[in-house]
Amino acid sequence: MISRRRFLGASAGGALGALVASACSTAPSGGGQTAGGKTLRVWDHFQPREDLHKKLFADFQKSGGAVVQYTVYNPNQQGQALQLAFGSKQLPDVFTTAGVKLPQARLRKDGWIAPIQLTKDDLSAMPADAFLNGFTHFDDKLYSLPMVNYRQYGTLTWYNVELAEKAGLDPERDLATWDGFRSAAAKIKSSGGDGISGWIAPLQFAQRLGEHVSDLAMAAGGAGATDPRTGAYAYGTDPYVHAIDFLASLKKDGLIFPASSSLDARTARARWSTGVAGLFFDGPWNIGVINDQFKVFLDKVGVTSMPTAEAGRPLIVYAPPKAGDYVAAATSEEPELVAKLLKIFTTEEVMLAETEQMDGMPVDLALVNKANVHPTYKKAAELFGKQIKLQPAPQVRNPGVSEVIATMKQVEPDLGGIVQGVLSGQLPDARKALTEYDQKLTAERERAIKAVAAKGVKVSADDWKFSNWTPGQDYGRDKYKTS
Repeated sequence: MISRRRFLGASAGGALGALVASACSTAPSGGGQTAGGKTLRVWDHFQPREDLHKKLFADFQKSGGAVVQYTVYNPNQQGQALQLAFGSKQLPDVFTTAGVKLPQARLRKDGWIAPIQLTKDDLSAMPADAFLNGFTHFDDKLYSLPMVNYRQYGTLTWYNVELAEKAGLDPERDLATWDGFRSAAAKIKSSGGDGISGWIAPLQFAQRLGEHVSDLAMAAGGAGATDPRTGAYAYGTDPYVHAIDFLASLKKDGLIFPASSSLDARTARARWSTGVAGLFFDGPWNIGVINDQFKVFLDKVGVTSMPTAEAGRPLIVYAPPKAGDYVAAATSEEPELVAKLLKIFTTEEVMLAETEQMDGMPVDLALVNKANVHPTYKKAAELFGKQIKLQPAPQVRNPGVSEVIATMKQVEPDLGGIVQGVLSGQLPDARKALTEYDQKLTAERERAIKAVAAKGVKVSADDWKFSNWTPGQDYGRDKYKTS
């Protein structure tokens, strides 16, 4: 049983209180001298950080920066809003790219984003390994500011402590494997009484479903979307097929909350917090949202690792280097003010305050141990530190790969769409659909390689191969020199 009742108190010593005490009563549209009455618009999906960001932006205005019009989106809806804003040339000055399926290399190519005018000195308090060409940088220019660590995944097993105890479960033991998870869900349903389900899921949110399956595929021995040894797309392989089969079995056995087909991540979490289901897959931000919006449920929340395919299998999750989170719109008329605003987030003081909002893991993972956070958030950080290994990224070794990625067109249905199709019964054969997806991706990559090569860029499918990749180990920067 985890210990609760301590975190985010209103003590004067808390990082958040020390940072924003002077701005607590200042609304974003309040008084203070601004830079010529200018306004910046900011869109993001950081729900647990909303109050902190409002206060930081109010303080920014008060110090003479600019008025900040701040909007926090549901990530399942932000992508559409950004697409509409881009089409009408009304992108916000600063935004995150949640819900936008296009990689940042493509956003740069298509004129969405521009370099952020921050220097190396401005970024000196942030870990150097958070910045990498092909991800946060292109041509050695900063295009996105990291707010979240790559060492995290969104398929932690969150459980209702009361329902787990009523079912007689030992979560660390009984939720460790797919079979155990399925059995535990059945016990929760049978012991919970009328209206209680074993598992609740965001079946309406295709992107999140794809992330869950990718994570679970690695819990079955997969290495990610492409096999680093061959460079081939790997969606049609056993780990992905079996991961979808596992989720489908939960639905087939009647263990899923009946209304899940109409839920995205936020609405699924909101329903879960009412006690209607025992188990929920989500990332570390789950506890931050619970604390912010469903505090009465806080003492009923437990977390453990996502389950592995079978007992005894070491859980290794491969994560590629991560693109940054905040980007600057190429259409912004205030690039200097944008840089001034984003510089707020580069200090250790603010990074610690961000950590205490318990959203995605901080860029500097060591801050979790310094922060005043819920025990489940610390446990998540410990799990990630043990389980996640850095995956090789072809665009780091050859910048020409970024040009290929920017040139590739989207292939539909993507992984999330395939998962939705299988769970709804519209796609009866998961392996067939996944194999066809591999084939379409391979053909599109070849087309993009030829198009980029025709412009004189040296790039080939071999750039996706890493002969010196060792399963279970981090692929650090030094490995690219010997590959």
